[in-house]
Amino acid sequence: MIRQKLDVLLNSHTIDEETFNYVSDVLYYLLEEQIIQEEDQADVFLTHLAMADARRKGGEPVDELDPAILDEIKNDSNYTHSVELWESLKRIADKRFDESELNYFYLHIINMLREKE
Repeated sequence: MIRQKLDVLLNSHTIDEETFNYVSDVLYYLLEEQIIQEEDQADVFLTHLAMADARRKGGEPVDELDPAILDEIKNDSNYTHSVELWESLKRIADKRFDESELNYFYLHIINMLREKE
């Protein structure tokens, strides 16, 4: 399903080919490292990542997470793992995202890791 979504985003010019390839590389990494077993487990995270990269390129900010949600994320048992995983994913491409975007990534990674359990 995620591959079809990425195709739609690419064909509608919502994302460019570089972002398409970047997110595809992240998907491959998640599967190769057995962080996920099925592509659908990363669907929300990868869709957000694609849109975040498009926003980054366009200089568009993302809204801050509600402080209560942010506290919940930081207190989640998978929070440390989500930060470590993001550190690994950062090696795929030299991209700089602001803290607001990172917090959304952590949220989606935590949910992705919960699906694996």
